[in-house]
Amino acid sequence: MSSELFEPTVLDGLARKTEAIQRKRKVGGKELLDMALFDGDQSFNGMSMQLMRRDGLDISKQALHQRHHSNMTKFVQAVFEQLIAVELPQEQTQGLEIRIKDSTRFALPEVIAETFPGTKGSGMKAGASVQFEFEIKSGKSDIKVTPANANDQGESHLDKASIQPGVLYMRDLGYTHLSYMNNINKVKAFFINKLCPKTTIYLLKDDQYQKLGLSKLQGITGVFDQQVYIGADKMPVRIIIEPVSEELKARRIANTEKYNKKKGSTTSKGFKERAGFNFIVTNLVSEKYSAELIQKLYHLRWQIELVFKAWKSFLKIHTFPKGSSDRITSILYSKLIWAVLSWKICMAIGKIGQISVLKVHRLIASTKEELRAQLLGICSKWLALLEKLNLKHLSKEHRKHRLKIEEIVISI
Repeated sequence: MSSELFEPTVLDGLARKTEAIQRKRKVGGKELLDMALFDGDQSFNGMSMQLMRRDGLDISKQALHQRHHSNMTKFVQAVFEQLIAVELPQEQTQGLEIRIKDSTRFALPEVIAETFPGTKGSGMKAGASVQFEFEIKSGKSDIKVTPANANDQGESHLDKASIQPGVLYMRDLGYTHLSYMNNINKVKAFFINKLCPKTTIYLLKDDQYQKLGLSKLQGITGVFDQQVYIGADKMPVRIIIEPVSEELKARRIANTEKYNKKKGSTTSKGFKERAGFNFIVTNLVSEKYSAELIQKLYHLRWQIELVFKAWKSFLKIHTFPKGSSDRITSILYSKLIWAVLSWKICMAIGKIGQISVLKVHRLIASTKEELRAQLLGICSKWLALLEKLNLKHLSKEHRKHRLKIEEIVISI
C-alpha cells in the first residue's frame, strides 16, 4: 500500500513539473491530489469547505475555480501515468500466461467533445473508451483512455509490437481480425477468440478448399472441433463450434434487431442462422488442449466484465458533474487513478479466482476515508482495518459442479 508516489515531496515535484503549482502556495501537490481523488465530484464550494475541515486551509471557491486549468489536468494525468508504472512484486508463474483485454465506453459531458468525441449514431456526443488489459496469473495490468470513437480493431493494430511469445491472448470480437491472429502466429504466441460472423470458413478435402456452410451444422448436438482455413488467405486455425439454446439464440437475434433498427438496417438471414452457434477459433493444438478446456478458458474472459462492473458500481467511473473541459478531464484521470489503485489493491490481497473483484471494490468504496489517511501518510487505519478483516469475506464464491478459476488456469 505504501508508495513513494504519494510522498508530499514527489507530489510537489510533479505539480511543479506540470506547472499546476508555479510558486510557493498554501496548496501543494498532496492537497491537489487529495482534492482530485476524494473531492473531485463536489462543487468548488464543497472543496473549499473540505480544505478547511481537513487541512485548515482557507481558500475561496473562486480561487479553486481558477486552479482547475489545463496544468491541473496535466498534474493528475502525470500521477496516473506514474501509478501505472508502479509494479507489484512479481511471482514466478508456470505454464502459459493468459492475457485478457477489453474496453468499456461511457458518455462524457458535451463540453469535452472536441478532445473526447463520442460515437456516431449512438447519441453520445462526447465519450471515453477505457482500454484495460491484465495477466490472469501475475495480475500485471495496463490501462489507457481514448476517445469513444476509437474502435477496438484500431487498438488491436497498435498492440502488434507488444505481442510476446508463449502468451495466450483472449480478447473480445472487436479486436480479433485476421491480421491480429496472424501476428500472434508469427511470434509463436497463442489466441482463443470468437470468429467474426462475416469470415468465410473452408474445409480442405482432396486438396480442394470447400466452404463450410451453415447447412452442414444444422442438427449437430455435440461439439464440432476441426482444423479449418479462414479468410481469403486461407489461414489455418482450429475451430470449435457448439450449438446454443433456443433461448440464447432468440436473445441474440432480438438484441441485434434492436441495434439494427436504430441504424436503419435489417438483420440478415445468415446472421439468424449463425446465432444458433458459438464459433471459437484458436491455434492451441487438440493433442494438449481439449475442446472442453478451450471453452472453459475462453469463459475466463468474462472476468474483465466483472472489473468493469466494479468500476461503474463502486468507483462511479462513468458519472460526471458539470464543469469546464479542463475540470472534466481532470476528474476523468482521477477516476482512472482509482481504477488502477483498486486493481493493485485487489492483486495485493489475492489473485483472480481467489478474491472477488466486486467485494474488494465494495470494501474500497465503503472505507474511502481510512484509505485516504493511509495513502496520504496521515495514519495506517486502512491497513489496520484490513488486518482485522477476515479475508474469507473477500473470497470468490464457488458454484457447485464448476471448476474453480485457478483449477482451469493451472491446467495449462
